[in-house]
Amino acid sequence: MSKMKRTIFNSLILILGIMLLGCRDIDLRSSTVINENGSGIVKLQVVYDDFISTKLKNDVIDHEWAKENGYNFNKYFKDNMNIEEITYEFKDIKELEEKINSSGLATMTDLKRARGKDDVYTIDVKFNKSAIDNLIKNNTDDQKVYSYIKNIKFINEVEVPGNVIGCNAEEDVDENTRVWNYKLSQIDDDTKLDLAYKIKKHAFPISVLPNN
Repeated sequence: MSKMKRTIFNSLILILGIMLLGCRDIDLRSSTVINENGSGIVKLQVVYDDFISTKLKNDVIDHEWAKENGYNFNKYFKDNMNIEEITYEFKDIKELEEKINSSGLATMTDLKRARGKDDVYTIDVKFNKSAIDNLIKNNTDDQKVYSYIKNIKFINEVEVPGNVIGCNAEEDVDENTRVWNYKLSQIDDDTKLDLAYKIKKHAFPISVLPNN
């Protein structure tokens, strides 16, 4: 198993141990912001309350793993919640696509096409159920542990630079932002993140030189 997958699993096990202490607040969150030039940033967060914080001996996210994989680690307190956050900046959509595809946990494709005065961008992410299941099952034979992990809630938010014109998200934040909510148990091979948005083509001014 790759170090990336092993680190993800170890984080899930730690979260599970905390959950077994009682019904406390903890979420896994992902936020992706895409700029008009295709660059952007991905934020992955573990958010938990003070009760959980007192039970932790170390941070949930492995700092060394984050650094080795090009992520920046940050930890802060906001709205009475502790937030561990790793961020990854990408220079274009293709780089983001390669990062997601290399994880083995999902497959991303993107497409750009012209439509009248607009450029239309389509992003599709398809989850790999067998890879996610294997990530868990290869490290535990305990059905109770497996069941708890499968029911961890994951919140995924994507913000794009243009107006969203097609999407399968559950929540519309505004004309540029959509949110998906999953439990790991809900993810199967048909689970997809579909998003299409449009941006006005840039019109370049035409200079007309005077006749001599």
